[in-house]
Amino acid sequence: MFKVDANTGLIEMNVGDTGAFEIAGERTDGVAFTADDRAVFTVRNAAGQIVIERIYALDNQELGNGVALVQLHNNDTDELDPGAYTWEVRFVVHPYYDENGRIVDGDIVRTPGIDGQGKLLPMTLLAVQADI
Repeated sequence: MFKVDANTGLIEMNVGDTGAFEIAGERTDGVAFTADDRAVFTVRNAAGQIVIERIYALDNQELGNGVALVQLHNNDTDELDPGAYTWEVRFVVHPYYDENGRIVDGDIVRTPGIDGQGKLLPMTLLAVQADI
């Protein structure tokens, strides 16, 4: 099972399932995203530690608009415990990378939320139901 509530941002999925959804971002300066710009999708546990992080190129859909297709695979959640997590996406223009290839900053970094406030959004991992 994999569901995303477009109104609240709640992601619900069973441990070990797969799913995908699109997140659209818009630059506030009226310039189109370039092939170098990225969307960073991050999932954190209750202690705030990163448990999943994916970096996606932003496809140029139209002037000032980029779309990232977030894909979660079964091996992303296989080792995670069922329970509550939070997620966010950051749109990074002209990203700066550290020596390990992680994005650490950029010329513009925006973290939009469903409500436009940039807050962390809910994610719930459910236990896999055993076959009876």
